[in-house]
Amino acid sequence: MTVTVTGASGHIGNNLVRSLLAERRRVRCLVHADESAIKGLDLERVKGDVLRPESLAAAFSGAETVYHLAGRVSIVRDDEKVVHAVNVLGTRNVVEACLKCGVKRLIHFSSIHALRQNPRHEPLTEIRPLAEGDNLVPYDRSKS
Repeated sequence: MTVTVTGASGHIGNNLVRSLLAERRRVRCLVHADESAIKGLDLERVKGDVLRPESLAAAFSGAETVYHLAGRVSIVRDDEKVVHAVNVLGTRNVVEACLKCGVKRLIHFSSIHALRQNPRHEPLTEIRPLAEGDNLVPYDRSKS
């Protein structure tokens, strides 16, 4: 079956794609703009944007699994609107499109920034509480 990857042009995304291809999986990538990281790879490319829900069906239809890695990384406070749009609303669009398309499994890859960073002397694991508070940069807030 086909697996679809959003965010394949990012560091983690293109490494995931290469691992899936090494496992001889049929890979389809939702491509927003830059696809240089996956250039030359034997995979299906579908143009789309997590902020345009109507563009997601072509990428998700017939996919058994969707790996959602697309996101906007920024530490600039002025980027709050676009970071929120991509990371929160875009993720909501992906979830809704997966449900509409009958995707069996959605794997949402977030960020270590979704978790409270303190205490720093203890290992940071998935049981750590979510980051919260007005002092967070927009990226951290969008991931928690």
